[in-house]
Amino acid sequence: MPDRGLAAFVAALVAGLDAGEPGAGARVRRLAGAREARIGLDDEAVDVRFDDAGLLRVTSAAGPGPACWGRTDRGTVVDLLEARLEVRDAVLSGRIEVVGTVDEVAAIFALVEVLIASSVRLPTLQALADELLAGAPMAPPTATRVAWYPAETGPDEIVLLGELDLLADELGGVAG
Repeated sequence: MPDRGLAAFVAALVAGLDAGEPGAGARVRRLAGAREARIGLDDEAVDVRFDDAGLLRVTSAAGPGPACWGRTDRGTVVDLLEARLEVRDAVLSGRIEVVGTVDEVAAIFALVEVLIASSVRLPTLQALADELLAGAPMAPPTATRVAWYPAETGPDEIVLLGELDLLADELGGVAG
């Protein structure tokens, strides 16, 4: 960040959310619960959590840190904020890395979605996004769609699906 580090940016993001959409701020706290996570952006990382009073605690990442963590780069954030990339595609393509239990990962992605949705509506968050984008390297737009499954189903898969009675009929339904 040009004028502030990641810790200050995260604190400003949560403060802006609380001031502009208190309901969204409360939702973020419910989603986060008592979890602690490490957030990495480019070469910076911080550990974040909400204390029992709901206050954000951000500390420099030191040592092994929490078991739950996520990281990305500024270019990916730019693509997400400018709606050139979906969170799902960023994860599938490896542009966002997240490690944790299923519940932790689901909470992280729900938090990201709340923040992205709020950044569209709140001038304070728009200003923070502009600040973040100002320091981002200019890259060509990336509108990459990543398939969940291969484009074609192989013969072995067709046999297995048939044995399990899971092949779709001609009308699109599952046979059987």
